[in-house]
Amino acid sequence: MIKKILIYFLLFVIILILGCNNQNLVKSENQELKEINENINMNSINYDNFKELNLEKDNIILKINGENLESKLPIYIDKNRYYLPLNEIINKLNGEIKKSEHTLYLNIDNMTYSINTLDNDVKCHSDEFTLKENLLTNDNNIYYISFSDFAHMLNLYTRWDKDNKIINCRITSNEILDNSNSINTEIKDNHIKENKNSTISENKSQIALIRLEDICATGQNYSKYYFENLRIIGSYLYDKNIPYHIAWIPRYINPSLNIDNDPLSNNTFELAEMVYTLDYLKSHNGIIGLHGYTHQFDKFESGAGFEFGRCEPSTKVFREKIEKAIETAKYLDIPIDFFEAPHYEITPEQNKIAEEYFKILYYPFNDYGIDKADLTKPQISPYNGTSLYISTPLDYVAEGKEEECLDRIKNSRIDNMGSVFFHPALDNRFIILSEDENGSPVYSYGGDSFLKRLVGILEGKGYRFAQVDEFI
Repeated sequence: MIKKILIYFLLFVIILILGCNNQNLVKSENQELKEINENINMNSINYDNFKELNLEKDNIILKINGENLESKLPIYIDKNRYYLPLNEIINKLNGEIKKSEHTLYLNIDNMTYSINTLDNDVKCHSDEFTLKENLLTNDNNIYYISFSDFAHMLNLYTRWDKDNKIINCRITSNEILDNSNSINTEIKDNHIKENKNSTISENKSQIALIRLEDICATGQNYSKYYFENLRIIGSYLYDKNIPYHIAWIPRYINPSLNIDNDPLSNNTFELAEMVYTLDYLKSHNGIIGLHGYTHQFDKFESGAGFEFGRCEPSTKVFREKIEKAIETAKYLDIPIDFFEAPHYEITPEQNKIAEEYFKILYYPFNDYGIDKADLTKPQISPYNGTSLYISTPLDYVAEGKEEECLDRIKNSRIDNMGSVFFHPALDNRFIILSEDENGSPVYSYGGDSFLKRLVGILEGKGYRFAQVDEFI
């Protein structure tokens, strides 16, 4: 009996040892496979076997830190977004890209980045975000990334030259300010002067709202650096942690010049910069809304002409244009949070239709008369009881009357909302674009700009900066 027990015990020990050895062997094999997988160097992929994507190609020049990154693989444009060959670009930057299971690991100048190809999460040395657009790939482990996401990941400052189709970039951008000490002093002096006679309040209960007006791709020469300047303004507001609103005109029309910049039917360099800019602003505290569809009628130019209301009271036309504007935003994957009637011209019946599509109507509710609009807070619609109308009691800063308008805002009543709109082109004279010794783009943004002074006035009056979607 004892012998049998000993025999069974020995057999159990032998089986246990063999099992452990097999488990160790399996673990060893799995670890070896994992290490092999982790060491897949995607820089060495043969691009000759690349299977082209079914997208439109475009010949653009990409420069980063002064170096021209000539690509063997094509650059694609889809729905006015550029897509870059990630493997090749990283290789051109003397970086390294490896793949482990569902994650891409990138190393550029000793900075590491990772992209999870399943959930689109990106981890950088100082930031985490989710890709705006999915990576595109084929069966050769060659990945394409949207330029918006690539620029976000590497923190690129970009300058778009539409005459020569060049995107000139600088990694790790910081504003280059000449005479920064005098500028900072000037800012403080301006704030003191502007706030001296204004009503100062320590109560942050009243809100301020800033809207950047008439944002569109005009197709005209004077707008060559329009979107770059707009990104600079957005970066300034983002650095100050101030939310701001973008009144976007989806389709620019100028009949006299035969210009029709319709993103639904055109894939162009300029429209791509517009979409890139909207992506950039959205990721930097910007809230985007529809400012009509074309903001024009008849032979008028977009931004100048009316679109609805007395000039076009038709509810059928209104609904068609609203749905076309929404279609354009969805096509371009631009999130929309509000609607603004061009020049605030809209009929009561058109308002009722607008409320079917939008929770926020960013203009005064004038259906009961201009004097009945609530200037102290967002106004609930008497029609559906849920949509909100938001007035702009501080009106706007008019071109040629900037000082007069700033004085008016400075002396305005604090019980009304500090809601104001601003045309970004007014600050063009304060933004200086240049290049560093490597030919990379840099800029300076003067401390006495109209927008910066406007912000200083609102801060001095004790307003709390808000964004429209917080009221829903």
